[in-house]
Amino acid sequence: MKSPRAIAIIHADTDVPGSLPELFGEQGLDLDIVSISQALPAPEALDIVVVMGSPESAYDHRLSWLDAELSWLKAVQARGVPTLGICFGSQLLARALGGQVYRNSTAEIGWTEVQTLQDEWAHKGPWLNFHFDAFTPPPGSTLLAKTDLAPQAYRKGKSMGVQFHPEIDAQMFDTWTDYWRHTEEGQRFLASAGDLPERMRAEIQAKEAGNRANCRLLLEDFLGAI
Repeated sequence: MKSPRAIAIIHADTDVPGSLPELFGEQGLDLDIVSISQALPAPEALDIVVVMGSPESAYDHRLSWLDAELSWLKAVQARGVPTLGICFGSQLLARALGGQVYRNSTAEIGWTEVQTLQDEWAHKGPWLNFHFDAFTPPPGSTLLAKTDLAPQAYRKGKSMGVQFHPEIDAQMFDTWTDYWRHTEEGQRFLASAGDLPERMRAEIQAKEAGNRANCRLLLEDFLGAI
């Protein structure tokens, strides 16, 4: 029997998928990593898709790749391919399903226990949030969790979006700090961030085992629903 094809879309060649390959492997699934700089696979060739995060905005159509990815993701959803969107990925998935993405009034940065809204979805975290934008849940979706600042998780059909980063680990966070050091936007953030990056990395390391266990349960929930 052919194994399901699962892919994770990353939005820079230097991005990494955190704990996801290991956790998919525990479920007997290989997770192939596809950069947005590559040709995106035909939707009919896919069984599971993960759309990863990005420091970009999911409504910034100045990005050379955004329109093509959004059109591709709409085609993926039209075929009913189960999709997990994470942070930026949850926002782009919301757009593909008919929702909207907007600049939020306040950034949400740090470890947050979310308010769960459905009895069958008990993934309170705490989860690491790091976002300036937010989504509106797609029409016909079920809002699963929120915080005072933003919707946090939704499900529509076999697809699910989560605003937070369940997959975060120290190696992944290091790619964030490298981006901040080497981009104008990142340097502006670092200029006002004080010791936040150092504190966040230490917290990620301290919480890594518990966060991985929480991510495992979240992934089992996503896969179990498909």
